[in-house]
Amino acid sequence: MNQTVFSHPIKSIFKHGYYAYEREMGDLDITGDLSGNTSLGVNEKLVCFLKKCRYDFGVIFPSSKMKGLYELLVEEKDILIVKVTREEEGVGVCAGAYLAGKKPFLFIQSTGLGNSFNAIASLLKTYQIPILILASYRGYYKETIPAQVPLGEAIPGMLDSMKIPFIIVDDNLESLEVFSEKMYEKGESHVVLFSPGLYENE
Repeated sequence: MNQTVFSHPIKSIFKHGYYAYEREMGDLDITGDLSGNTSLGVNEKLVCFLKKCRYDFGVIFPSSKMKGLYELLVEEKDILIVKVTREEEGVGVCAGAYLAGKKPFLFIQSTGLGNSFNAIASLLKTYQIPILILASYRGYYKETIPAQVPLGEAIPGMLDSMKIPFIIVDDNLESLEVFSEKMYEKGESHVVLFSPGLYENE
């Protein structure tokens, strides 16, 4: 599944699963540091996105895939980072942070979504708590561990069946800001699946 890259400032559509969102881009700058500075790596661009959109509370389930991003985030004085030992635990921590006035995000592997669906459905969707869930997508692109593939193939359908908005980011980050801000305004928790292909040229 490929995302459609936005073309500013014309009307654009991107689709994910059974959902289609259409919007006038107007004067919103969706590129900023995400694509304008080619010297930045993927992790640096993600930090720029989080800061630009004023996310100030992050929960991370430690993994080797996210080590570089974690090391950058803990250096950010404006973003409080909390580590958890289970992904669904992170859902509850993020919900509490939101109710306390923070703008939280959760960073996990896509395999951890399987552990988190009940918490997402019963807590985040029921009470319309708009958490941004960033997930490195396993079992999707050049996966070397066969056990990761079945859930990786099922994840999009599972998100669709639960009506959780999501996009898959294959090769750039330009659509991330608009998608996240729109879902946040609607009170929707939402998922961004990052393909390993993003890091191929780093």
